[in-house]
Amino acid sequence: MSAEVNETRTALDELDHELLDLVARRRALVSALFVKKRALGLPLVDPVREAELLAERRAYAERLGVPAELAGAIFRAILEDSHTRA
Repeated sequence: MSAEVNETRTALDELDHELLDLVARRRALVSALFVKKRALGLPLVDPVREAELLAERRAYAERLGVPAELAGAIFRAILEDSHTRA
């Protein structure tokens, strides 16, 4: 294997770890939000907010040159994870 390939793979591994760090931070924020919503007697899941979030994330992804469908799939998975913890 060439050094350039190994360097690129190492960079990808580091980036993947950064992505997972961000997911963990997001999950912690969702947990904190759920505590606040429970204290206020609010529903944990807000379908209107989620639809707006998905539309905005898809549009933002497109502006970055990332396929909207990929962004949609990522954020649907993230939201589903939140629902299972609600």
